[in-house]
Amino acid sequence: MAAFLSPELVALIVLALVIIFIFLYITTIQKVLEEIGFSRGMAVTILFVTLFLGAIPIPLFPYNGWIVSISVGGGLVPIIVCGYLMREHKVMVSDAMIGTIIVTLVTYFVTRAVQNVGIVADLPWAFLPAAAAGFFSISTFWSDMRMAAPLAYFSGVIGTLLGADIFHLGDILSFPAPPNAGLPLLVIGGAGIFDMVYLSGIVAVAVDVFVFWIQREERKHGLGRVISEFEKETTGPVFTGDFRTPAEPNMAPTLQPGRRGTLGGSSQSSGPTPAPRYLPEEKRNQRQG
Repeated sequence: MAAFLSPELVALIVLALVIIFIFLYITTIQKVLEEIGFSRGMAVTILFVTLFLGAIPIPLFPYNGWIVSISVGGGLVPIIVCGYLMREHKVMVSDAMIGTIIVTLVTYFVTRAVQNVGIVADLPWAFLPAAAAGFFSISTFWSDMRMAAPLAYFSGVIGTLLGADIFHLGDILSFPAPPNAGLPLLVIGGAGIFDMVYLSGIVAVAVDVFVFWIQREERKHGLGRVISEFEKETTGPVFTGDFRTPAEPNMAPTLQPGRRGTLGGSSQSSGPTPAPRYLPEEKRNQRQG
């Protein structure tokens, strides 16, 4: 099929697909920011700052010929968002510590430092830290999206930042700075919205959204009710100590006066009615007389 397409048309199709992908990803970022507790206006503001100021690096310190810095959009903004979540008590300290430790360990073992490249992770292992953050938050708050989403974002961002950039920082700084490369910047979160730190928080919340959507659809379409009906059909009648058949619904056992030991009122007694044993002797004689 490609033989019938001109190179210009192929390039146009690829460009259109890239634009659609970027648009969907940016829309997802806005949705994630709203899910973790921001209003739509605040989410748009954070997204605007990330996109248009994200490429600006802020120098931190020099070391071994490198200038270690942090990106505004790919590193600083996610950290500020995490600080906001902690300050507003949308993330509990104990949960945040456990989730961050888990994601940090996972990130450290799936990433490595490569000279002249930076911190890299092979696909599909690059998404494992985000998945770990998402599933940890779901296991902690199985039925509360308002608590699970902020925890997923916090664990994904801080855990990836520690496991990839901080714990591998010594490996990167051990490499000599490239000669004649101008200003040798080592930027944390330098890939902006496509950096692993930024991406892990977004994907972690997306995992939560997907799982909670499945739960909501299950309740909406009555999967539990279908299972309940199936159980009713297969279990049969439940023994309650009454051997009556369903055709006799009104056969409740009752003790009839003057008929000792007769149940249900359906038995016919022959002969004189026996005197109750609890009557006094003189009243029993009067009744028999």
